[in-house]
Amino acid sequence: MYIINRNIYFQTEALRLVLTCFLFSLISFYVQAQFVDVSNSMSLNTDHTGGFLGTGVSFADFNGDEIDDLTFGHHAGNMRFYQGDSTGFQEVFFNITNLSNETKAVLWADIDNDGDQDFLVTNRNASNSLWINDGGMQFTDVSTTCGLSTASDTKSYGASFGDYDNDGFLDLYICNYHTPINNSENELYHNNGDGTFTNVTEVAGVGNGLKQTFQSTWIDINKDGLLDLHIINDRTSFLNAFYLNNGDGTFSDMAMLWGVDIGIYAMSSTFGDYDRDGDMDLYMTNGPLGNYFFKNDLNSTGDFNDVTVVEGVSVNKLCWGAAFVDYDNNMWPDLYVGTGISSYNDYPNVFNQFQENLNVFFENDGLSPLLDVSLLTPQIDQFTFSIATGDFNGDGFPDLVSHRIGEYATMISGIPNGNHYLKIRPEGVTSNRDAIGAEVSVYHPNGLEYDVVFCGDKYLSQNSRYLHFGLGLSTQVDSVIVHWPGGIDETFTGILVDESIILIEGSSVQFCPNPSEFCGSGTVWDDLTQTCISTIQGNLCPTDVDHDGYTSVHDLILVLTQFGTFCNTTW
Repeated sequence: MYIINRNIYFQTEALRLVLTCFLFSLISFYVQAQFVDVSNSMSLNTDHTGGFLGTGVSFADFNGDEIDDLTFGHHAGNMRFYQGDSTGFQEVFFNITNLSNETKAVLWADIDNDGDQDFLVTNRNASNSLWINDGGMQFTDVSTTCGLSTASDTKSYGASFGDYDNDGFLDLYICNYHTPINNSENELYHNNGDGTFTNVTEVAGVGNGLKQTFQSTWIDINKDGLLDLHIINDRTSFLNAFYLNNGDGTFSDMAMLWGVDIGIYAMSSTFGDYDRDGDMDLYMTNGPLGNYFFKNDLNSTGDFNDVTVVEGVSVNKLCWGAAFVDYDNNMWPDLYVGTGISSYNDYPNVFNQFQENLNVFFENDGLSPLLDVSLLTPQIDQFTFSIATGDFNGDGFPDLVSHRIGEYATMISGIPNGNHYLKIRPEGVTSNRDAIGAEVSVYHPNGLEYDVVFCGDKYLSQNSRYLHFGLGLSTQVDSVIVHWPGGIDETFTGILVDESIILIEGSSVQFCPNPSEFCGSGTVWDDLTQTCISTIQGNLCPTDVDHDGYTSVHDLILVLTQFGTFCNTTW
């Protein structure tokens, strides 16, 4: 991607001053008109008044009504569940208890593929817990019988679900924070398909050693149909890892070869296609020495390229969770970065002990660097740890929840403008039911939007299962291609903009065209070339497959979706 630096436009100091003032005024109007703090009307009581290094948040639908819900962890195990109703949230209560345990990750996932959401909690200084949904939001605690470790002397933080062996069932990776009295590597659990798990950490080779790990992410980074595993560690002496899935149950650490084996105080690993080139770039938060931003160049140079300085996103504060979110649906994912503290949360004295540290928001307009519009973004004094995104009111513009220190969470809501959107929730059939690991590409007249279904990424967080695509001014979708876990591509057409849709694996229409129907007006079938040709002399255009008058990406997609198809048709 060719990146333009705005500085080349500033030829003189006077011109720079004029343009900067004009740009600042324009951004001020634009951002303030698109983002609003709705925390007061939400009344999301979290009681985040204790604990060490924050606790998790989920923006995922837990009751299956296709409306995003909220789940908040708690420093003493008193988790809060808020059911969305398309206007706000109502607190609900389940037969789930985690009292006296310091909750970290809170993740919803369908581990048994029965169509409802099961619930995982990781704990600091206590064993981790798993509840199976028996239907009707009634749960059975299987923590001691499902195969997960019952050790109570571990400090578990992040966790991630993903089907690394493509057997259709979600496997689980748990991150442990090693200390002299907490002697535990990270853990990989293989889902046996019967509600139980087997610890395969040693065989797989992903224990990560005795390190201080905060978070993991399952992602098929090299697009070979197998989920790879990214790991971040909280110490400069503990290099981050990126485990390549070998396809035989083992993994190989490629971080050094790929250029991401950095040693920092890594708090959050955030993936997003910020440059819209169809692959996932990587943002990692750090302490005051600065965050790191890596552009994914695996398909070109075979590694990641450090673009932190170029994009101006180092921040240089103590940072925690970060999220890519196209808040204005202009097609370019923006970046929200949470800042916090690294000591025990002594509320409310914490606000007197530490300097005010607002979160940071970078707006992405496709040019370089990203624009720091933090001072123009609605936010209040806060220390944030985990961040998640969803669309609580179903208006098609993303919302963001911050599990900050204090009695209530912060909710920032996007305000609709003239831009269009598409929300997609893939649902697996052969793949795992939640389609975790699926990659979705949306093609439209103004380009390509790309995203991946995660369950447990960033720092202790879970986004909505609906992937959110800003389409800008595009009024149509040419096609959507879902790359299902396991490597099968499926193309969906006939999709409208400004919709929330579920794409079920195997439900797209596949056909072998009959020439009489395949050739459009003004063209006829040519047996010699086996293509449609124009009846107008001098205007032969066999590459115009959809017969709209010109050859475009849509023609290529039509050809690719039919390539290799056996047509049982007599022409």
